[in-house]
Amino acid sequence: MLIDFFVREGGVIFSWWLLVTLAGLAATPLALRMLAGLPDRGLLLARPLGLLAIGFVFWLLAMFGFVRNDTGGMTLAYVIVALIGIVAYFGGRGRVDLRAWWRAHRTALIAGELLFALALIIWAVYRAYQGDAFTTEKPMELAFLSGVMRSDAFPPNDPWFAGYAISYYYFGYVIAAMLSTL
Repeated sequence: MLIDFFVREGGVIFSWWLLVTLAGLAATPLALRMLAGLPDRGLLLARPLGLLAIGFVFWLLAMFGFVRNDTGGMTLAYVIVALIGIVAYFGGRGRVDLRAWWRAHRTALIAGELLFALALIIWAVYRAYQGDAFTTEKPMELAFLSGVMRSDAFPPNDPWFAGYAISYYYFGYVIAAMLSTL
């Protein structure tokens, strides 16, 4: 039964892993620069930093009308964050020899990557078997996620209050919708 799940949903899990990893790669130069005081120079925090930075850039661009809420705008946000990171890393002092750094920290980095992949798989399996959408605030969350995905610009349309924008904190839905759309 678990094998059937991975045959059916493995591509979706892999695509989310790939998108989050690409966000981490786009933000790696930023992490290496901004979080240089950490033992791993912030590399294990590059994924959440990348998701936040890309989501924020995309949200700003869509809110001010520079891009539409579509895959082109989302891809542009990825590219902008990567370019900002590259400029920030190579534009200043404090660069590190990445080969020597990799040799010194590869065990921790590989362990972190394996832990992330394992946690993603375990959470995907858990959510697959606990997929009800009828408890707590799940119907509202699905409606807001749908509203964010269907809106051309931000703030997104409120799915229950036609003609008005969502009057709620919706940035997390922007990130989830961005990953779902891509």
